[in-house]
Amino acid sequence: MRIALLSDGGNVHTRRWSGYFADRGDELLLLSLEDTDGMPVPSRRLGPPLRPRMLAYTVAVPAARRALDRFEPDLVNAHFVPNYGWMAHLIGRRPWVMSTWGSDVLVNPQRSPFHRWRARRVLRGAELLTSDALMLTAAIQGLAGPERPVLTGPMGIDRALHDSGEPSSPRKSVILHNRNLEAVYDVHTVLRGFMGFSQLFPDWRLRLAGDGSQRAELERLTASLGLGDKVEFLGRMDRDALMDELRRATLYLSASLSDSTSVSLLEAMSLGAYPVLSDIPANREWIPGRPRGEYFIPGRSQALTRALLEAIALPEEARREATAANRRSIAERAIWEENMAGLRERFLELAEGGAGS
Repeated sequence: MRIALLSDGGNVHTRRWSGYFADRGDELLLLSLEDTDGMPVPSRRLGPPLRPRMLAYTVAVPAARRALDRFEPDLVNAHFVPNYGWMAHLIGRRPWVMSTWGSDVLVNPQRSPFHRWRARRVLRGAELLTSDALMLTAAIQGLAGPERPVLTGPMGIDRALHDSGEPSSPRKSVILHNRNLEAVYDVHTVLRGFMGFSQLFPDWRLRLAGDGSQRAELERLTASLGLGDKVEFLGRMDRDALMDELRRATLYLSASLSDSTSVSLLEAMSLGAYPVLSDIPANREWIPGRPRGEYFIPGRSQALTRALLEAIALPEEARREATAANRRSIAERAIWEENMAGLRERFLELAEGGAGS
């Protein structure tokens, strides 16, 4: 296939997604307003981002349309509804697939009637929609209509990573949080909840992998809570180093206020870090509850503290059984190559059945 990909060139998911198709002999062109350095496929940056953001993507439509006319794709695949989905809708080249990421459906349409209208227009315009969670599919169809075709399946993790298994060496007294330092991941609650836990178990450490707009504010909060020697901000890490962190950590922590299927959670399940999670619908699709993982009410630091205490109190035999069950769930439902193969088949069907125009 010749696939035109409209997506954020600086995002790891774009890199991984485009690399999958390229590795199977498909010809891709990535169009992005963001930096495309390091992409595994030919890329074109459509110009520097403008403010407001919606204006930037709208203004970039003529340049994107010219690039598509030259490339002549069999299929257009846009990622994230309010920016590249909006562009694909305005461009109008068919067939096109809208790949949703979570907050573009769960959060953005709630901002105003305009945002909701825009999301509906985009979701109703594509030949196929993709989703990585059942709850996200339900939200998509709530916006666009129950008749809209949605292919549901997590992006998953690489088979080689899963087959590498969890290490046999003892794990450290470490809690790993590897979500971005942004408001939706509620790292303020993470720090306050860890403070209560640390008062009882001062030898434990919290490691924050990732970066974001709230980093300076969170570093100040860490100091004000007296956690400076117990919390480490690791910044953005390469994938191998991050997977090593998961193999060493005893607990994996996410306080996200909104999410679809989290690849970070799937990686933790595969590599044996015990999940402590905010109780949101997407997480429940993977971790039904104790003993497979611990839940806490989103935004409640005291509830997070209790969940951490319950997690480390779990008997070792129960933890081993939970780890084995979590790994089986990944093997059955969340292997990247298997899930993407089904997606590629749908792409092929669309590409063979419709001309780009």
